[in-house]
Amino acid sequence: MSQARTIILAGQEIAFTLKRSRRRTIGFSISRDGLSVTAPMRVSEREIGRALESKAGWILTKLADWSNRPAPRELALESGESLPWLGGELTLDIRGEGVRTTVRREEERLVIKADPTLTGELRERTLKSALQRFYKREGEALMAPKVEAYADRLSRPVRKVIIRDQKRRWGSCASDATIRLNWRLMGFPEDLIDYVCAHEAAHLVQPNHSPAYWRVVESLMPDWQDRRHRMRAEADRWVVF
Repeated sequence: MSQARTIILAGQEIAFTLKRSRRRTIGFSISRDGLSVTAPMRVSEREIGRALESKAGWILTKLADWSNRPAPRELALESGESLPWLGGELTLDIRGEGVRTTVRREEERLVIKADPTLTGELRERTLKSALQRFYKREGEALMAPKVEAYADRLSRPVRKVIIRDQKRRWGSCASDATIRLNWRLMGFPEDLIDYVCAHEAAHLVQPNHSPAYWRVVESLMPDWQDRRHRMRAEADRWVVF
């Protein structure tokens, strides 16, 4: 369970959420939602405070970066709206037909058929769920083979590739060689999708982000630094919702 906390860093009051876990070290993550701290059960809040103070410069810089980013797009969920798709766009075409919600791509349009009597929050949830199913389905078809190809180049097996809803991460690699990727990546240009797939495949060799890990990434993708920079600088423009 997460708990709300505040701390003064460089004269600024910073709010953060604290979550206890079985991890061995204190971890920090920063997103549009702010600062999150994950700490071992045994670590005192005083120790957590000292760890935050030691990372104050990094934390404040990252929070400032997020505050300067444009807000992600809000979908109106109306026909004619543009959806990010592999660095380009699909035009949303919502049709009030039948009672079963379906979604399919027709060239440059994404057609959703839904119950015309749906309104309000129920309509929004139904349409967003349909969009997410489409992006997940297409994401598995595109990204799973990419991950497997990078893993083959490293002579490492992949247990499974799962496309899922992840709020804070583009991807992750578990200790059992299961790789999880964010369905929202399907809005990104394909060369950046390739970067995330290579990034996670490299964790099959090195579980951390040590210099040895980045050498593995470079062996798969010599221009990884440029792609990583673009991911960080331009990600919001390709996020669906």
